[in-house]
Amino acid sequence: MTPYLPFAALTLLALLLAYGVAAWAARHTAGAALGLWLAWACRVALAAVFLLAAYGKILDPYALASSIYAYRVVPAGVAIVTGVVMPALEIVAALALLSGLLWRGGAVVFAAMLAVFIAGLFQAIVRGIDIDCGCFGKESSPVSFWLIARNYGLILLALFPLARDVWRERLGFAPRRRGTRFSRPRAAR
Repeated sequence: MTPYLPFAALTLLALLLAYGVAAWAARHTAGAALGLWLAWACRVALAAVFLLAAYGKILDPYALASSIYAYRVVPAGVAIVTGVVMPALEIVAALALLSGLLWRGGAVVFAAMLAVFIAGLFQAIVRGIDIDCGCFGKESSPVSFWLIARNYGLILLALFPLARDVWRERLGFAPRRRGTRFSRPRAAR
C-alpha cells in the first residue's frame, strides 16, 4: 500500500473537517456583525498572504520555475509556464478578494491552489525530495508537514467567507441571488 492512499483519505477528512468548522462558524455568525468582520478579516488575511507570495515570486520567475520543476511532478516547459502564470493568478484572485468583485471566485481559486500545493508538498516529503517550497520566492522554507498544516489553515480562511455567504442566504439574512437554487420564493417550493 502506497503512502498516497492514506494521505488522500486524511486530506479528504481534513478538508471536510475544515469545511465543517467553517460552516458551523458561518451558520452561527450569519446574521451578526461579528460574522461580517470575521469574513472580511479572512479575505484580507488570505489576500495579504498571496500578494506577499506573488511579490516574492515575481521578483525571480525563473527561480520559481526551477522550484516547481524540483518537485519532479511536471516537465520543464510546464514549470516555466506555471512560474509565469501562478503569480499573476495569485494577484488577480487577491485583488478579487479585496475588491469584493468576484470575491467568491478568488476564494475558490485560492482553495484549489492550496489543495494542489498540499499534494505537491506531501509527495515531495514522501519521495524524500529535500527542497524549499518556493512559496514566497527566495524567502521560502524547506518542505515539511508544518507547511501542509499551514495550507490547511489557509484553506479554512478561504472557506469561511464562502460558507457564511451560503448560510446568510439560507437563513434569510441576505437577498437571494438570481439563478441559484435559493432564488425561488418560499410559496413556490
